[in-house]
Amino acid sequence: MFMDMESDAGCCMDLAMRAQDAGHEVRYWMADETLVGTGVVETPEEWAPSMEWADLIVLSGNCDYPEGFEDYFTQGYPIFGTNPKAAELELDRGEGQTVLEYYGIDILPYQVVDTPEEAIDVLIKDGLPFALKPWGGTADKSMTCIPHDVDEAVFTIEKWKRDGLWSGQLMMQERVDGQEIGISAFFGPGGWSKWKEESFEHKKFMNDDYGGNTGEMGTVIRHVDESILFDKLLAPLTDYLHLVNFIGDCAVNCKVDKTGTPWPLEFTMRLGWPDACIRQEVLKSDPIEWMRDLILGRDTFDVSTDVVVGIVMAHGDFPRSADDPKDWSGFPISGITAKNRKHLHFQQAMRGKAPRVIDGKLKYVEEMLTAGTYPLVVTGSGKTVQSAMNKAYGVVDEIRWPSNVMVRTDIGKRLMEELPLLHQHGYAKKLTYG
Repeated sequence: MFMDMESDAGCCMDLAMRAQDAGHEVRYWMADETLVGTGVVETPEEWAPSMEWADLIVLSGNCDYPEGFEDYFTQGYPIFGTNPKAAELELDRGEGQTVLEYYGIDILPYQVVDTPEEAIDVLIKDGLPFALKPWGGTADKSMTCIPHDVDEAVFTIEKWKRDGLWSGQLMMQERVDGQEIGISAFFGPGGWSKWKEESFEHKKFMNDDYGGNTGEMGTVIRHVDESILFDKLLAPLTDYLHLVNFIGDCAVNCKVDKTGTPWPLEFTMRLGWPDACIRQEVLKSDPIEWMRDLILGRDTFDVSTDVVVGIVMAHGDFPRSADDPKDWSGFPISGITAKNRKHLHFQQAMRGKAPRVIDGKLKYVEEMLTAGTYPLVVTGSGKTVQSAMNKAYGVVDEIRWPSNVMVRTDIGKRLMEELPLLHQHGYAKKLTYG
């Protein structure tokens, strides 16, 4: 059974469809009422009756658990996903920083302030454009700002105060220049999976990192069995993850400075989206049986070491997505073929009737339709970043729907300059651009 938490509509869709194609019986529960999955997978209204039925329960997120669900973590149910204690590493910045320090991982200096006035005083005194991040487990995570200079930081804080958005405490963290890279690996009772993933996210909405932040517009990944970054940032956390009974995907995003020091920025203690879809491009094993095995202490997750580029295709009012999802549902997705299907990872999608003119006659044909503003992710793989980009964008060019298709056309290009700098310090050395 796959379970989407609130506001995660469709995150598990690709995994559910691939599991179903592999012969597994699938149920897909979503917290919010949605058209996602209509005509594709069974979507029960209640989650609890399926808990005894399921051999595997896959969670999309690590918060907003349905009422009563948390008890199942301690009752031996086969849950692939983060329990509340492990989730604190991501959801509570204070807890995350404390654990990193305790296990000997260097972190960027920071201070915590209680009021807007205190924050502005720090900015004036130090003259540095600190990264501004919410502090504590209940803060609004959207209140994060990486200002260009002190004036922009002061303006942002005053606006938060004026608009009544300030609540709780604020973390003011020193900034560092460098190359951003992520490291992740699956973890279970048997420890870490053999394969580690090194990744490069592209979160800004527009090319060349213009526009606002999105969940993610695309990512470059490669799996490796040895990683200096893993040794420095994830391996030291082994005892802690066993202590909190973590099962799932543990990731840390960081910046590598000119001295080669990797400074951790944030945890992701859950399946990453669209990362979980992008991994499917190079997965050699059954799409979900390895998850069940990980819960049982066995490592059967197997992938190729090809580079993968994943690209989000969106439309409507994405990334704001404030409209009713139904306003952007029902658009027929054209260009799907037997050849490119494996490279398409549907998210907010469903099956339904669409008008087609066939042999001079109007007919209504059942096919894939959009079910929101985030219909799918496209992937391509190759031996280099450039070859993977070419394959992914070749598929992007084949896919259309009758709306304002939105896609970045530069996912991966920045690595042409960044990879040589990372290679100087021994990071991602087997990853080449072209």
